[in-house]
Amino acid sequence: MRMTRDECDSDAMTASPWAPFLPFFGIPDQRQPLSGDVSQWLRFFSPTVNVNGRGDPALEGEIVRDVATYGAQLGPLTAIVLALAEDKAAPPEALGKLKQICKEIQAKKEAYEAGAVDRARKALTELKKDDPAALTGLLEEFDPSLRPR
Repeated sequence: MRMTRDECDSDAMTASPWAPFLPFFGIPDQRQPLSGDVSQWLRFFSPTVNVNGRGDPALEGEIVRDVATYGAQLGPLTAIVLALAEDKAAPPEALGKLKQICKEIQAKKEAYEAGAVDRARKALTELKKDDPAALTGLLEEFDPSLRPR
């Protein structure tokens, strides 16, 4: 019996014959545990630490991702503190690295603050599209003169 090309490419032909017996294997359209991209494995072996502080989580994430990780920030700080604890001068390379990190963090904060209007505009545009009445209510909270009389 000869099969056509369409019959060979069907899901029934590509499915594993063991699928009914081993439900976690051979199901082509279903995402299985640990079947994602490489970053999924990286998160497994290098867990992310979330710190709920007073800062803006999005800004903190940008700083850690784009400027310096927590370890990169703690390295020079530790070297400086240990030197000072031993009544020694702070290591110049650690001091220089810390100053550079501080400059880059300040630049990232300034850029983030400059983007606040753009983020607000984007959020308001989405709210206008999704829920115009909620947008009207929100704008009235900020400017009472917009309330109907």
